[in-house]
Amino acid sequence: MSDVRRDPPGPKLGFLGLSHLKRMQRDLLGFPTELARTYGDLVRVPMGPMRLYFVNHPNFVREVLVNQGKSFCKLPRIVKAFRSIDGNGLVFSEGDFWLRQRRLVQPAFSPKRFEGYGRIAARCAREMVDSWRPGATVEISAAMRRLALGIIARTMFDVEIGDVEGRIGTAIETLSAIVTKQTGRIIQWPDWVPFPENRRKLAAVRVLDDIIRRVIRERRASGEDKGDLLSMLLAAVDEEGDGTGMTDEQARDEAITLFNAGHDTSAAGLTWLWYLVAKHPEVEEKLRDEAQSVLGEREAGYADLPSLPYTAMVVKESLRLYPPTWALIPRVALTDVPMGDFVIRKGGWVYIYTWVLHRDPRFFPEPERFDPERFVPGRVESIPQHAYIPFGAGPHVCIGNTFAQMEMVLAVSTIIRRVRLVLPPDAPPVTIEPYVAIRPRGGLLLRVEAVNRPALAGRVEG
Repeated sequence: MSDVRRDPPGPKLGFLGLSHLKRMQRDLLGFPTELARTYGDLVRVPMGPMRLYFVNHPNFVREVLVNQGKSFCKLPRIVKAFRSIDGNGLVFSEGDFWLRQRRLVQPAFSPKRFEGYGRIAARCAREMVDSWRPGATVEISAAMRRLALGIIARTMFDVEIGDVEGRIGTAIETLSAIVTKQTGRIIQWPDWVPFPENRRKLAAVRVLDDIIRRVIRERRASGEDKGDLLSMLLAAVDEEGDGTGMTDEQARDEAITLFNAGHDTSAAGLTWLWYLVAKHPEVEEKLRDEAQSVLGEREAGYADLPSLPYTAMVVKESLRLYPPTWALIPRVALTDVPMGDFVIRKGGWVYIYTWVLHRDPRFFPEPERFDPERFVPGRVESIPQHAYIPFGAGPHVCIGNTFAQMEMVLAVSTIIRRVRLVLPPDAPPVTIEPYVAIRPRGGLLLRVEAVNRPALAGRVEG
């Protein structure tokens, strides 16, 4: 009988594990991939007094996130870095408070609300694409951030952010870059230390804070239910618990959490989708044919989703190859946790890299190949549960996952009927930059071309 108390394999300590730390900081995606391919499904990496564990198999992912989830908590240093932005929102809260907030937020994502959200997503996409002109070059990463920002602003607050869009976008970009750096450092200085980086971070938080708190105050004062996410948050009552609703502070935390998560991940997902579609014209044609046959000239809506299965597969496959959330929030083992033939020791930091799982050839044959039909009925069933986790898994799975996929499908089906997005012949190789969400370093330029359908092309040119 094997000893379940055995430590997993992994590289040797070296000099205090400093070489491992440098590799991890310099190569955020390559280093964990190399560990998985070299040492297997559970890898132990010593770094000074710390033990780091890399979980690389769906069965172990299920153990950490579901079966033995209560034996782990989110890594405090990561929580601290994000909590200065999101407060005690869903992503970083835990225990009974998290459960209560989840119950209060859940109605905002009920299917009956999605018809309205879908109309907003399609309208925002149409307004954007109708502003493009054939022959123009679009920096698609920035364009998708503006699109996702517009969608979440209208669905969250029933407002068009207009003149504040630039301020919000700049603030989110600043926070994403700074938090990525801070969470990768050995020493995390408190926000009150007057470093230039901390001053920029606090200024960016104030921008988001001022806008969202003002909207909450105005909505509380009017008492109006506009049918948006914020109205649901302010009206929610915890009927299974203490019978109370959210304070303004709790509503602020959840609003900023949903705003940041709903903007950054959707924008990154759409950016990589257009990059992949531009490289695969046969996929582009199938997308356009499906959208045209289902929708014709009318606007897409939530009710159309079952009739757009190929578009949904393209979304899922792009999220596999380029998962915006390239790694889940690290966990800390609260006790010794058996894991197959091994053990994760108490105090160990546990990493689950979506990027690594999604490119494992055992679960995704020819993993580097863009193949949307992996998700066709008859094939998708061969993907093990917890091998594909673009939105996490278990009780803490992203509450907005269905919203994000709907948003992407409707945006793609709206844009693909009107234009073709093409990689310029002299386009440089794309380099991946892992911020909070992965993105193309320096942006991604695509050329706009009219499609060969006169009715639609005329709308673009007009």
